Amino acid sequence: MAEAAKNTNNDKLLIKKAINGDQNACTAIVKRYRNAVLAHITSYISQPEDAEDICQEAFQKCFKNLSSYDPKYAFSTWLYTIAENCSFDFYRKRKLSVRLSDNLSSEEFASDINNSVPGPEENMINTQEIESLVKSIQKLAPKYRKIAELRFIQEYPMEEISKELSIPLNTVKTRISRAKKILIEQWKI
Repeated sequence: MAEAAKNTNNDKLLIKKAINGDQNACTAIVKRYRNAVLAHITSYISQPEDAEDICQEAFQKCFKNLSSYDPKYAFSTWLYTIAENCSFDFYRKRKLSVRLSDNLSSEEFASDINNSVPGPEENMINTQEIESLVKSIQKLAPKYRKIAELRFIQEYPMEEISKELSIPLNTVKTRISRAKKILIEQWKI
């Protein structure tokens, strides 16, 4: 128990330093959590190279949004949620790429990937992906549906979902995690 309290205090100190731009603190956070985050991601992603890329993306998003972390909650839970969201985004993007590649020649597909400015077609496909996500969410069991809509469509923070639906935060986290797993299974290629 004392070790957990010590780690929590160390995390708070490292986070404070990282927010203030201390690169050593960022490195320490990565060293402390990298293996656990990677293991968490591999529960969703089977390809090691993809899992590594997603892990790196998760830490980038973590540091970009570190000032929004609420220290009332476990840092690891917040970081795992970022990793889950990155995994979910990976599946969505991969499904989009497969659809694009089915409709384009390899040269067209390669030039389309290199084009960083989304065109009207890509915007339309993204809209269709969102519509597909909404339809998938509507198929969820009622206890997951509203939470999934608030989290994945309206991008509510978990604390706001808890207040909005008048249910405990831990219940929200559990239901989001379960809904995410169901949706990832539905979206797998």
